[in-house]
Amino acid sequence: MPQTGSRKENGQSEVRLVVEVDGHPVGILNLDIDRLWPLINHQKRDALPIEWIDVSQLDPIVRAAVIKRLLGRLESDLYKSLGNEIVKAELDVESFNLKTEAAAQAFGRTRGDIEKLVAETDRTEADFQAFFWEYLLDDREITDLKKEWKSKGTRPRS
Repeated sequence: MPQTGSRKENGQSEVRLVVEVDGHPVGILNLDIDRLWPLINHQKRDALPIEWIDVSQLDPIVRAAVIKRLLGRLESDLYKSLGNEIVKAELDVESFNLKTEAAAQAFGRTRGDIEKLVAETDRTEADFQAFFWEYLLDDREITDLKKEWKSKGTRPRS
């Protein structure tokens, strides 16, 4: 549940929205209201056409109410977006784990397996590591990792 607070620092007001997941803060959104307010209230009026309204009281009350509603909408949208992005990030983790497992099945699980694989080519372990990380972080699907490794300029040793 986000918490909001307002404070004056160096003549500027700041509102802080604390983002929590399961009761633990995971992020903070700071908004400088003095800079944000002109974007929201860009209509300039010379005078309010209602004599009985004290503008010196109306303006700060309207500003506070507008900012409170803005924060409520931001909070709702932020949690909805964060929930959606967390689900996507969970899928990313699963995808990386599956790709790592595919590499282990194709090349082996031990350093000795990789040393043997590299010894059969004119490439180095550093070349293999670069190939692995490129494969892991690339979005394209590779169906045959060994074939892809061999096609990356490897030649059998004479």
